[in-house]
Amino acid sequence: MHNIIRTISKSGICSRKQALELVKAGKVRINGRTVLNPGFKIGKTDRIQVNKKPLTRAGKRYILFHKPPGYVTTRKDNLNRPTIYEFLKDISDWVFPVGRLDMHSEGLLILTNDTKLGNVLTDPRYKIMRTYNVLVTGDITDKDIETILKGIDIRRGEISRPKSVKIVSKNDVATCLEVVLREGKNREIRRLFEALNKPVIRLIRTKFGPFSLGNIEPGKWVELRKIPVF
Repeated sequence: MHNIIRTISKSGICSRKQALELVKAGKVRINGRTVLNPGFKIGKTDRIQVNKKPLTRAGKRYILFHKPPGYVTTRKDNLNRPTIYEFLKDISDWVFPVGRLDMHSEGLLILTNDTKLGNVLTDPRYKIMRTYNVLVTGDITDKDIETILKGIDIRRGEISRPKSVKIVSKNDVATCLEVVLREGKNREIRRLFEALNKPVIRLIRTKFGPFSLGNIEPGKWVELRKIPVF
């Protein structure tokens, strides 16, 4: 048996936080009776209504979005910064971003209502690879790359050890790299190169597990009928 919050969120219609708000607002009925207890246990034969409609499992949605820089990935922002949902107004179903990109980063962002997929892609145990094109200040040498691959302390014992780092191109003022991570620590790439005194100028995620950005333009999105095998 699961509690009512988990049952509603697992249906794919909203997040756990939103499910909690629905229960507190008296919008959820079990077998015809309003339930205000978020810990209420649901049996297999219980009839659930949300906003006076029977609870049904939403169809799975898989959206690849090209996040432009200057937007946060939350639905609402306390600082009133612009959010990615300004580009997603045509999507009526509840979807959440898998992992995050900070405000100044750009590139591939997966949005879905498939919580199981989201957990697999973000759980460090599964080591789902993420690929980034990174432009950093200054010259990155082969010796720098050796140091990076051995692991760098990016914050009080937190070690960043990318799977691979390759030089794509360079000029007198900057170096373009391809960086592949095994997991997505908070602002990992930015903190990694800050530790080398080579701040990031631009950061674009191009791949996340089996998903690729391809030629999706900034601010645009495409929907997949099914997820790639991985």
